[in-house]
Amino acid sequence: MNSRERETTPFAVGAVVAAMAMVVIDSGVSNVALPTIARSLSISPALSVLVITSYQTALVMALLPCAAIGERFGYRRVFVQGVTLFVTASVASSLAPSLPFLVVARFVQGLGAAAVTALGVALIRIAVSDARLGEAISWNALTVALSAAAGPAIGALVLSLAPWPWLYVVNLPIGLCVLFASRALG
Repeated sequence: MNSRERETTPFAVGAVVAAMAMVVIDSGVSNVALPTIARSLSISPALSVLVITSYQTALVMALLPCAAIGERFGYRRVFVQGVTLFVTASVASSLAPSLPFLVVARFVQGLGAAAVTALGVALIRIAVSDARLGEAISWNALTVALSAAAGPAIGALVLSLAPWPWLYVVNLPIGLCVLFASRALG
């Protein structure tokens, strides 16, 4: 049985979709938290924008290189390393005592997000049969769209219950579930 005849593995598609949701939501929750982060770290609101800029810059810079690295060393391998990097940087972001520390942690988070974003659809393409490919890609697209829309609301909810570092702590259980489920990826 070749890879195109394989039956869709729910864990494989779930790993990609959950990872995509995690990295997209992360951008939105941070946007809402900028005033809170600025007050907490005693910085100007203008400087707090670096928290977003560093993440987005790393993500955009690393998209194409991550795709090329995935092509050379294996999509799953680079995807898993990207998720691991993202989660590790999320923990570092939650522990940030200063703006420079947080900016660097968010930059590293963006590098991990680039690997997830660049390789997610390629992994779906490998994991599902031709007959289910359109459905799987549509689930991925729907997840990205809903995550982008839900990010600010999720950020506001977290901030209403906990201090801003928890915005990044929540990535830990999600990331661990993604890493477990990613064993089903080809």
